[in-house]
Amino acid sequence: MEIIQLVSFELINSNLKEEWKKMSDQISAGLQGEDGFIYRDSAIDENGKVYCILKWENKEKAEASQKRMQKKYQDAMEAFAKIANMDTMTSEVLQIV
Repeated sequence: MEIIQLVSFELINSNLKEEWKKMSDQISAGLQGEDGFIYRDSAIDENGKVYCILKWENKEKAEASQKRMQKKYQDAMEAFAKIANMDTMTSEVLQIV
């Protein structure tokens, strides 16, 4: 069954919005062609909190992709950790009904 993954986190500094937008585009491009990937988008509120929504064919494919992406894009993950407050990150997986 299809799932939606909701991710949120705060930027370390609200002045990093442009950097996040560039990184978000790179993440979306990297996900294209991943087995089970359907859709991704993100938004930023006025306080620098980022919200991402990802749609997948199923939870297993989402988890497998995440593991591959962490290995494949380790440098990008390190860059992400420089702009995101990892302590504020939340992730929730919801099954589409």
